Amino acid sequence: MSEKNLKKSVLQKSFKIKVPYSLMQKNMDIEFENLSKSLKVPGFRPGKVPISFVKNKYFKEVINRISEKLIQEEGNKTFEKNNYRLAVQPKVKLLSDLKENADLEAEFSFEILPVFELNDFSKISLNKYVSSITEEDVDNVIKKLHNDNKVFKKAPAERHAKKNDRLIISYQGFVDKEQFEGGTAENQIIDLGNNSYLPEFEKNLIGKKINDKFELEIVFPKNYHAENLREKKAIFKININEISIPTLLKDDQELATKMGVKTTEELRTKITNELKRYSEELSFAIIKNQIIKNIVSSYNFDLPPTLVLREQEIIKKTINPSTNPSAEKKKKELEDKILKDAENKVKIGIVLSEIGIKHKINVTSQEIETELARICMQYPGKEKEIVEFYKNNPAQMNSLKSPIFENKVIKLIAEKAAVKEEKISSDELNSKIASIEKELTPKK
Repeated sequence: MSEKNLKKSVLQKSFKIKVPYSLMQKNMDIEFENLSKSLKVPGFRPGKVPISFVKNKYFKEVINRISEKLIQEEGNKTFEKNNYRLAVQPKVKLLSDLKENADLEAEFSFEILPVFELNDFSKISLNKYVSSITEEDVDNVIKKLHNDNKVFKKAPAERHAKKNDRLIISYQGFVDKEQFEGGTAENQIIDLGNNSYLPEFEKNLIGKKINDKFELEIVFPKNYHAENLREKKAIFKININEISIPTLLKDDQELATKMGVKTTEELRTKITNELKRYSEELSFAIIKNQIIKNIVSSYNFDLPPTLVLREQEIIKKTINPSTNPSAEKKKKELEDKILKDAENKVKIGIVLSEIGIKHKINVTSQEIETELARICMQYPGKEKEIVEFYKNNPAQMNSLKSPIFENKVIKLIAEKAAVKEEKISSDELNSKIASIEKELTPKK
């Protein structure tokens, strides 16, 4: 076997392998002999099929199978000898013809993971924000639960719509006398005051009655999410189909019963525990963000080009085509940002993986089951379907491992880092999370 690096890049490598035909023939002869014993051919007794017959009939199939096996074996020897850690699956190019008395030659092209030293975790400075749950926090949740669990009753025909009412409407939107995408709906539910529609749209629904039909002219704001509608004048033809009046639950005890607990004290305890868990999750998210930033800024090594390219494609798929800039300069800025984000994601993944390997971090089946249970809780009544979906899709089940593994590595780093703890209010904690989310949201 001969080996030669043909690429100039540090991480892009290749080598050639050569297998003498004598070795191929030895392996093929064993295969032919096995076939002669197992084949059932009319005119021959079982196990007595002549080798010459087998060679003539199955030569091409056997040489293909043996070649693939020997190429893989020889390639693996080279990978092990050079301690290559593959970043992606290698590409194999056959350099010789598969025929009798011809040596086997092939070329492996591949990318390896970079070699680098892990930083000292104890030198990483982190700020941990801890929030205490107050009675006011619990009161606010109870207030929200009352609002979320209000009952709507149909209003009498003569009643005018007011703020907090629930309307069912149908409408058609026109720009330049043409209907536009997303501008038409039948029996659409609108809760007045939730600000789910343009302010001017909701404002003009107040005061209307059941069966009212009217036209409304509005101008879309210049920051409207659909770029093609920004600052355009639109005419909406609207029908008021139904108006419902909200009625709150009579007291906290009724709310407690509706939430599946016996007393208001149990309800408050349940809310407190949920707020504590949520607060801990937010605190961890802030710690994680600091660690990720540290990884991006403190490590510098070559990245496998194929991994970066794959990540670029993933990021591009998340970008709304309607928000893609048309100007050449903006297009270049977007491409540069996508490349930078892709490089950072690949770097983060490589560093976290290296830490996990060094510290023997694994994901247990119990942890995967716990994560699956957490997902099921988000879809009440569909637990069985979700479990079956993951159980029947190994790739999806495997995808649950990555975030679990990542968080275990992040916790390991946080445990060894220099952490400064600071107590803040729930509002301040939520504000910090909002800032992080704004920072991570792509700018349009």
